[in-house]
Amino acid sequence: MWRQYDGAHYSIYANHFNGTNQGTAELVEADNAGNAEYPQIAFDSSGNAIAVWYQSNGTRPSIWANRFNATSWGSAELIEAGDAGNALSPQIAIDSSGTAIAVWTQSAGTRTNVYANRFD
Repeated sequence: MWRQYDGAHYSIYANHFNGTNQGTAELVEADNAGNAEYPQIAFDSSGNAIAVWYQSNGTRPSIWANRFNATSWGSAELIEAGDAGNALSPQIAIDSSGTAIAVWTQSAGTRTNVYANRFD
């Protein structure tokens, strides 16, 4: 998983190696309204993954996630409120049963808080 500049914005891409063959690079982020940066990824024991990153809508960054089901990526989803302030520094972890938790920092105007979202 990496960020790549397309001449206008940074985007988030991933590639999958299945043990024999290298796949092709896939865009896993939501859109190109603004930069998508700081990708983080975690895998469970079955080869499934969840990736998180922050992505600007052109005004402020929000936290997004996408799931990989061992063969393909799903659709990117906004995982924070989207209007609570700048959201940055996402991290993701998955336990052995496939439960994941994403955490990030988000400005509330006068202070910065830590937020979390859980995936089962």
